[in-house]
Amino acid sequence: MDSKPKVNLFGDNSSPSAEILDNNTHDFAPAIAVKDDGAALDWQDPVLFGEIETPSIGCELLPPVLGEFAKELSRHTQTPEAMAVMLVLAVAATCIQKRFVVSPYGDDYTEPLPLWCVVAMPPASRKTAVLSAIREPLVTWEREQAETNKGAIFENQTKREVLAKRIEKTRKLAVDAEGPGERDRLISECSSLESEMPEEMKEPRLWTSDITPEKLQSLLVEHGERMAVLADEGGIFEVMSGLYSDGNVNIDVFLQAHAGGSVRVDRGSRQAHLDKPALTFGLAVQPSIIADLSQGSKRKFRGNGALARFLYCIPESNIGSRRIGKSEPIKPAAKIAYNACLYKLLFIEPLIVNKKEQPRVLVLDEHAASEFVAFAEMIESKQGERGEFELIQDWTGKLPGAALRIAGICHVVEHGGVNLNINKQTMTRALDLCALLIGHAQAAFEMMGCDPSVSDAKYVLRWLMDNRERSCKQNDIHRLPRFKNGKVDRVIKAVDVLHERHILSKRDELSTKKPTLIYHVNPAIFGTVS
Repeated sequence: MDSKPKVNLFGDNSSPSAEILDNNTHDFAPAIAVKDDGAALDWQDPVLFGEIETPSIGCELLPPVLGEFAKELSRHTQTPEAMAVMLVLAVAATCIQKRFVVSPYGDDYTEPLPLWCVVAMPPASRKTAVLSAIREPLVTWEREQAETNKGAIFENQTKREVLAKRIEKTRKLAVDAEGPGERDRLISECSSLESEMPEEMKEPRLWTSDITPEKLQSLLVEHGERMAVLADEGGIFEVMSGLYSDGNVNIDVFLQAHAGGSVRVDRGSRQAHLDKPALTFGLAVQPSIIADLSQGSKRKFRGNGALARFLYCIPESNIGSRRIGKSEPIKPAAKIAYNACLYKLLFIEPLIVNKKEQPRVLVLDEHAASEFVAFAEMIESKQGERGEFELIQDWTGKLPGAALRIAGICHVVEHGGVNLNINKQTMTRALDLCALLIGHAQAAFEMMGCDPSVSDAKYVLRWLMDNRERSCKQNDIHRLPRFKNGKVDRVIKAVDVLHERHILSKRDELSTKKPTLIYHVNPAIFGTVS
C-alpha cells in the first residue's frame, strides 16, 4: 500500500470489548453462506506488521537554543529531526544529571534527570555524523579540563605516592618497635599521614561508548557518580546481556543508576559504594538492534524493567530522497549558542550540604502541575487489562516520570540553576513529546516481538492468506492448532490486534441456533501480503 495510517495515540479506536465465551461451547451451527463478503465495507488501508508509521517529532519541542541547533544539524545532515531531538536531550541530561531532581507533588517522590534514549535508523542514515556533532562539546570540555588540571593531577598523584610510601615505611617501623610506647607513637604517625592523603584526582570523564558493569561501577565512583553511554552502535546491549559473563545478566548498576538508587558492591578485592548514581544513554542504532532485544539472554530485559526505561525513537527513513551534493553548513550562531549552553550546564556547581552533594529540587508551578496530573491520569486510564496500553504498560507506566525528567532538563537549559519553578509551557512541551513517543514505543515493542497477541495475530493473518478467506468464524480460528487447546480469550486478543490494524472487521453475530461470531477480511490484504 502507498499510504499507512499513523498510530492513533489518544483516539477512541481502542480494542473493542469482547465477551468471554464459555470455553466448552465450541460446536457452532454449520457454515452459513454470507452474502456480504466484506468488500462493500468502508475499509481503511490495512496496517501490516512492521508498517506502523511513527509520528514526526520536531525541534520546536526543545528549548530554543537546543532546538535551533538540532534543526540546523538535521538540515545539514539531511536526517529526521527526531533523531537530533532525542540525542540532544540525552547530551543535555549528561551535563546536569545528579545536580537536580523534579518533585511534582512536593513530597518524597522525586524524579532524577538521567534519560535513556535510543534512536533506531537504517544503515547509512548518518547516525554517526549526528551523534558526533551533538556530543562534540563534551569531548572538547573533557580535553580542556584535562589540560587545565594536568599540573594539579600530577601534584595529586605525586603526593599520594609519597604519603603511601611514608605510611608503609612507618608501618614497618611500628612492627619492629621495641616497646609499646614507641609502637603507639608510630601508629599515631601512620594515622596522621593517612589523614593528609588527598582524594585521588582523575581526568574528567562525562561519557563512554562501551563499558562493562564492573567498569561502570568504577567510573561512577571516580567521577562523582555521573556517567553517560553515548554510542552509534548497539554493543552495550550485548554487554548488558552478559557478553563477558557467559550470558549471565548483571545490570543492577545500570538499573539503579537510572532510578538513582544506592549500590553496594563487595566482591573479593573489588568494592564500589554509590549513594545516588546517575547514568544516561544516548544511542543511535540500527533497527535490527531493537528487534534483537527480545532474543537470547536479552529476554530478561523485559522482566527486569530495562526495556521500560528507554525512550524509543524510530523516525521514518528519508534514504532515497536526500539531495546528494547539497549539504548546507550549520549556521555558526546556532553552533556557538549550543556549545555555550552545554558549557554553562557543565559549570553549574554541585550543591554541598554537610560535605555531601545534594540535588537542587525543581518543582511544578500550579499550571504545570495541573497539566502533568491530567497526563498521568490519562496514561493510567488506558492501562490495565484490555486497556489501550495494556501491551506496553510497563513502558507507559514510566512515561509520566520520563516527562518530568524531560521537563526538568529543558527548564534548566532555559533558566539555569537559580529559578527552580517549572512553568506550564515547559511542562506542556515535555508532555507533547512524550505523547508522540508512545507511537514510537509501540513500533519498537512490535519490532521486538514481545507481545504474544501480536505473534498470534500474525499466525491468523497467514492462515487467512493461505486460505484466501474473505470471512471467518471465531470458532474456525479457535480450532486452529495454535489455539485449539487454549481459552477463547487468546483468540479474541489476536483478532483485536487484526481489527486495530484494519485487517478484520468488527464482530458480526449471526442469528443461528447457537450464536455464530463472524469477521470480514479486508480485501486489500490479498494484494499486499505474499
